[in-house]
Amino acid sequence: MKPLFIYLHLVFIIFLNFSCNSTNPVYQATKEDPSDPSLLPDLKRVYMDGGLEKDLAVVSINQGNVNKDLLRIQVNLENLTKKSMNLLYKIEWMNEDGIVLNDSSSVWMPVYLRGAEIVAVQSIASSPYAKNFWLKVQRAKK
Repeated sequence: MKPLFIYLHLVFIIFLNFSCNSTNPVYQATKEDPSDPSLLPDLKRVYMDGGLEKDLAVVSINQGNVNKDLLRIQVNLENLTKKSMNLLYKIEWMNEDGIVLNDSSSVWMPVYLRGAEIVAVQSIASSPYAKNFWLKVQRAKK
């Protein structure tokens, strides 16, 4: 029984190590102040390893309301390189306390950026409780 346990434990450690080392790093951005209602809120950025922070910039975030109670955002992304990039992005909506809202529209979406191009990605919250968001961007796997 003990050799089987040791073997399974080793397999688990190898699997965990492999899956952690082969992840696709994610670039994340959000509003500095979740209650900021201005059209151009200040940004707070969180960088993950992987080099995407050298190739991509969030130029600005614009926000407004739809139907008076649903937050709508537009994030302008800039390709800082001369090469085209295939990326995936998703937006997770959060309430005023920073709790992520369960939202079926929070799925990875493709976006293509040519060299030095700026593109806009948009989303509308599905709940009036959404006051902030996480923008997550990662390279599309080849």
